Amino acid sequence: MIWIPVFWISLLAIAHTYLGYALWLRLVGKGKKNTSPNTPEKWPRVDVIFAAYNEEKVLEEKLRSVLASDYPNDKLRIIVGSDASEDNTDTILEKFKAEDVRLDWKRFGGRSGKSHIINQLASESQADILIPTDANIIFSKDSVKNLVRWFQDDSVSIVGASINYQSPDNKGIAPQEDYYLKRENKIKELETACFGTAMGIEGGCYAIRKTAFKPIPKNYFMEDFYQSMQVLSRGEKVLVDGKALVYEDVSTEIGEEYKRKVRISIGNFQNLKHFGAVVFKKPYPLGWVFFSHKILRWLTPFFLLAMFVSAMLLAFRGFQFYQIMMALAVLWVAITVGHVKKIFKAGGILAFAAHFLYMNLALFHGCIQFIKGVKSNVWQPTKRKQV
Repeated sequence: MIWIPVFWISLLAIAHTYLGYALWLRLVGKGKKNTSPNTPEKWPRVDVIFAAYNEEKVLEEKLRSVLASDYPNDKLRIIVGSDASEDNTDTILEKFKAEDVRLDWKRFGGRSGKSHIINQLASESQADILIPTDANIIFSKDSVKNLVRWFQDDSVSIVGASINYQSPDNKGIAPQEDYYLKRENKIKELETACFGTAMGIEGGCYAIRKTAFKPIPKNYFMEDFYQSMQVLSRGEKVLVDGKALVYEDVSTEIGEEYKRKVRISIGNFQNLKHFGAVVFKKPYPLGWVFFSHKILRWLTPFFLLAMFVSAMLLAFRGFQFYQIMMALAVLWVAITVGHVKKIFKAGGILAFAAHFLYMNLALFHGCIQFIKGVKSNVWQPTKRKQV
């Protein structure tokens, strides 16, 4: 009977990508460490670049954090593209430009989207190293140095920062998002130690050699993963440095985070279409890491759907175990949809279960949007300073 293997294969796929793969990495990586490189004798030129659309709530703190870096002043610049901002973003940028020659900015007329702006700023840069970032990512004093020091190794093309959430009193979905991010950071550090194949650096802050940067395709989401995979596909290394700390205000509103996850999902399936063949062309370690860490996770909504359908059909045929599974699934969905705000307020294991369900719904939603076709990647930033 085909529905029994469908159920169990789907369950094993989910278990592998969320649990088994991390355990396997710990076994393979046992005794392996990311040895920090020595301080370089000569620091390369660095341009920190980002797009800003109506970022008045976070922009001043962002700029001050980068300008306070302990990186040599004559080797560091910030270049910002204002994406037709309608608030005080441009005023803030002009104010900082008058105060510090290391800042430059330009206004883009009409909404252009992050990818277009990053492409333009990167093409105009004369730096050795680019650090694409987001307007709401706050740097530590040594973030830039910690990222850039790895480029003494010619095989390294990208180094990702370790993004940490600043949670406002653990409200809403903040605890679940914080846990997920910390776990992802750990997995990527293990991938770095084992293979030099950190699977998808965070687009909020990473460093890339100017010579390794490739223009992001039109209407593309998840440009960070695109850059990671085009580098890894050439046999170059992508690392994550756990000491390169940066900070982001975590989402607390399920609606805001859902919309962000839908955008991420669209980019996931764009990248799957673009780089899926890597699994066969370079099966180990790159293909295995890509398949285990990302592809199976992106397909989890479909595995859940397959489990539901197979359990339902088997339940109708009188299989008691699948009747129980079916009842639990219906109860899970009903409680989550009907009492989501109360669940997240209460916290605990039910909140994590609800978070898992909602994020997979967002993945499924994003896949549908991808199939329909992406006509623009112009974005509405997640609401800043949520309370």
